[in-house]
Amino acid sequence: MNTREKILDSTRGLIQRRSFHGFSFQDLADEVGIRKASLYHHFASKDAVAIAMLDHASDWVREQLKRSDGREPIERLEGYFAMFRLLHGKAERMCPGGSFASVYGAISSSLQTALHRFANMHLDWVEGVVREGVERGQFDIGDQRPRDVAAQIVAGVQGALLMGRLSSNPHMLDAVAEGLRRSLGHLPKRHA
Repeated sequence: MNTREKILDSTRGLIQRRSFHGFSFQDLADEVGIRKASLYHHFASKDAVAIAMLDHASDWVREQLKRSDGREPIERLEGYFAMFRLLHGKAERMCPGGSFASVYGAISSSLQTALHRFANMHLDWVEGVVREGVERGQFDIGDQRPRDVAAQIVAGVQGALLMGRLSSNPHMLDAVAEGLRRSLGHLPKRHA
């Protein structure tokens, strides 16, 4: 792993555990094991490293989601939940994008734009899964639009991560996923 990748991974970890405003460039340099001045060789600002981290995180998410290509819609959705279980760990980490929610009004417009891309990537993917599930008769969403159901799923997952962290409950996501499955009219085998 090169220095740039170490910086991006450390940035993601710090943002997931401490939030964007919860660490300094010096904290980042210390975690990577380089001088603070060396960070500026790779990134002009904290915003620039956060934007690059979101792009890097998007690549990781796409790679995770690609693993379920060709599978049934419910299996793809279960893969989405599993990705967040991995990301959340023992309720100690937030989604790198979702962790910006509380500071959204205090960040730059360029970082807000990167967050819009990140959020829409999730919404687009989940909407495609919902749409396919409805077309195959596997999901029942009544008269709701697939995009609205996708928003409910993404918001439910993000809320589960937040409440899981606040309550130190790594199983919060499982409880929310169960409710989301029920809302789609599908109850697969329970996960341990």
